Amino acid sequence: MRQQLAEIDGRSFQVVIVGGGISGASAAQYLATAGYDVLLVEKDDYASAATSRSGRLLHCGLRYLAPTYSVWEFIKEPKKVIAAMSAAWRSIRSSTQFLATTPEQARPMTVHSVVYKNSPYAGWQVDIGARLLQFLNLNRQSLGYRRSRPGSADTPRFIDWLRDKNDAASVVSIKDHQFDWPERICVDAVIEARRKGATVRNYTRATKLARTQDGRWDVTLEDALHGNATAKVGCDVILNMAGAWIDQVNRTVDGATPAPRKVLAVKGVHILVQLPPECRGQGIMGATRSKEGQACIPWGDLHYIGPTETLYDGDLDDVRPLEEDIASIIDEINYMMPGIAISRSDVKQAWAGVRPITYDPAFPKGNRMAFSRMYDLTDEGMPNVFTLTWAAIMFHRSASAEILKAVRKRIAPAGPARPLSFRARKFSRTPVPQPIVDSYPLIGIADLIESAREEQPMSLYDLLFRRLPLGWFTHIPPEAVERAAKAAAGPLEWTEERTAREIERYHELVARYHCDDGRTPWHI
Repeated sequence: MRQQLAEIDGRSFQVVIVGGGISGASAAQYLATAGYDVLLVEKDDYASAATSRSGRLLHCGLRYLAPTYSVWEFIKEPKKVIAAMSAAWRSIRSSTQFLATTPEQARPMTVHSVVYKNSPYAGWQVDIGARLLQFLNLNRQSLGYRRSRPGSADTPRFIDWLRDKNDAASVVSIKDHQFDWPERICVDAVIEARRKGATVRNYTRATKLARTQDGRWDVTLEDALHGNATAKVGCDVILNMAGAWIDQVNRTVDGATPAPRKVLAVKGVHILVQLPPECRGQGIMGATRSKEGQACIPWGDLHYIGPTETLYDGDLDDVRPLEEDIASIIDEINYMMPGIAISRSDVKQAWAGVRPITYDPAFPKGNRMAFSRMYDLTDEGMPNVFTLTWAAIMFHRSASAEILKAVRKRIAPAGPARPLSFRARKFSRTPVPQPIVDSYPLIGIADLIESAREEQPMSLYDLLFRRLPLGWFTHIPPEAVERAAKAAAGPLEWTEERTAREIERYHELVARYHCDDGRTPWHI
């Protein structure tokens, strides 16, 4: 269970990490394993923001080798070639490492892309890119690459639905992967950090950062659930891993000019739909009319489509899919593939998130380099403070290794290093007694009680979406929600009144942030 704030008040840590998404959680795991005394705080629940709203792609990196307009871009601007190869290499390296250490947390899928007659590259050039990617990765991960002609026996059904199918020259297919469940990957990293000695606390805001006379930092904390509970801790290094809230955290520095802007918030929305059975496990990558990426990705028996790409200046704590967002996705996918004929009634669920894109005045929607960027804020008036922008989930481990290297240059660990482990909680692959939801019988009441006791959930939503593989995997009917709430009440010491509030609040959150009416059955 969570420590009370009073228990850490006045304590000194080597590193305080602000932000418990995948970047902060993974950094805590790496640093604690290396022997550092770490405190991780998150103002909401772990993995509650961008981590849980991603497109889930664990991409091999082939798409980064594609030019935007013409291959002449790479000839005229060699820096673009270097950047593209670097992005592709980082991608396949990250994918290979993740699949080697935690293969059970990724799902294989086949993704198709169409090379048109007027595309900025030809099919044979894609062949070269695939061979180059395999060479860069020393053939440690098979891409399952193939290129076929439209109309051949293995052409996916998607091709028949395309608006411009007569202009298709080739269909490129690769074996790619997706993260099975990003929230659980984050929670597992938090738990592993705690096993290695880190202090971790969700629903805890960092409200003020202040330099001390001896050159260290004081961090003022506030319990987000009980506003009158506060604490102050000291540290040598601060990692601002707050994602879209990075600039807000930087502005809490006491008596100093805050660092220049670091992030631009870009909202992305996905919708979950049912396609014909022959599409199961098959995805397609395309583009919107404004030349932004659009993907139709398999998710069990269903598919999710998106994302949207809109600048966001609203409330970062209330990012949700609006009807106009859903309509936009439906309009674009139907334009790209008229034969898919998606309507609003086909949408089972939707979700929205805000990505912390690296702010750059030269790029209207941020500098979208293909990997995270770390900033050392020492020269910006915040010595020994680091932050991370564009923190894509697929690069969380390589980014954490870079963060560990940067911290080591400033301070030595207080304790001994131990082997880095990526232990993950295992759930049953066969039906269990007392399942919470009949449509997903792999998770039972016993699993829920274990999570309630050991994994710091503070709400029913935390349990069903971020601790257990239910909210993203199946429709949870009202009777199952009530069953789960009553089972959690004991270990979480909820009164009958609190249990009733949790049930009501759960339905409100699912309706508001997932556009799920709670009555329409679906499962992946």
